[in-house]
Amino acid sequence: MLWRQLPLHKITDQELLREAVAEWKKAGEPGYGPNSQIFEQQAAQGYYEDAAATGRLFKRAEDVQWSIVELVKIRTENGDIQGAKESIQSVAGSDLQRKAAKVIALIQAQNGDLSGALKTIAPFGECDEVFLAYGGHQIEMGDFEGALDTAGRTKSGYQLFYDIGDALRTRGEQSRARKLAAHMKDRKFAALFLECARFTLWPHPEEVRVIQATPCDDAYFDATRGKFAEADEVLRKNGCSNVSFVAVHQYEVDPSGAERLLRDKSDSQDLVFGLGQFAAVAARKGNIAEALRLLNDLQSVNLGEKNKGLAEARGTDAIHQIARAWTIKSGPRAVLKWARSRPTTEERTWALIGMAEALGHATARRHCL
Repeated sequence: MLWRQLPLHKITDQELLREAVAEWKKAGEPGYGPNSQIFEQQAAQGYYEDAAATGRLFKRAEDVQWSIVELVKIRTENGDIQGAKESIQSVAGSDLQRKAAKVIALIQAQNGDLSGALKTIAPFGECDEVFLAYGGHQIEMGDFEGALDTAGRTKSGYQLFYDIGDALRTRGEQSRARKLAAHMKDRKFAALFLECARFTLWPHPEEVRVIQATPCDDAYFDATRGKFAEADEVLRKNGCSNVSFVAVHQYEVDPSGAERLLRDKSDSQDLVFGLGQFAAVAARKGNIAEALRLLNDLQSVNLGEKNKGLAEARGTDAIHQIARAWTIKSGPRAVLKWARSRPTTEERTWALIGMAEALGHATARRHCL
């Protein structure tokens, strides 16, 4: 691609995501198709035509169909409702169009646009779920009277009664249930509301099994409270597994102590997990050199052929986080050479995705400002 050869060319998230797709094509990777995260990033960042093209590369018909509906969903969530509607004209008359239209309508209803949602779903005659979604929006907004009215407009509106009861319980306003019922014109419906709501208005005592905490459990709990010295001592004395749980919490405030603990007491799988988490934390804090060191150590751990996939998966997550944080800190040009130098298609792809996320994040911030 020409943009790779131009040193002054501005690197964009769109180009990075296209390069990630090209990486997959070049490698001739078998399986289901390109990384779905590429597709989702393209859609989330508004590159709808690119996302649609990536979706068509999936190997299985059901995955291609999923991508069509998912693109409609993301596009609607982004606020491009008209574009989402227009995009499904290519599958007009199919069950896929019905599914996609329902997704649009449900999002409209959940956002409080009932009239728009009903207009979207009207050709398909599936209004009940739309009313229920709108009722959920009303409950979330505290409009219980409105939600009860909405319930009366659908055959399965009683489902909202449970949600209203749950919301009243959360607010500590259980006494409002009878007041709400008293204002309902249909007395049978009011009685049904009270009957259904009672299951969620009050917590139901359930049988509680008491499990005796082990010293290792106490150590994990100490770590969540920042009591790392106590936790480390218990781990050392009791030979606890999952040392990384404590070490990852500790790394936020005491990196060197956390790393000593992890390396001294972890098995190989726990070590790989912990190092990957350390690398992600270091990257988020802007310490890219430390993150790269930890990534190198992670990928040097020998897990054996049986667990090779685990090592690769942990490594790609760290690569994703490093590429994102590094790009935010230093810009894409400093990171791109490193991303392209990764030894596998999977690693290069996740590095490019991380970079694209960072650039999309920066663009979104500029728009907000």
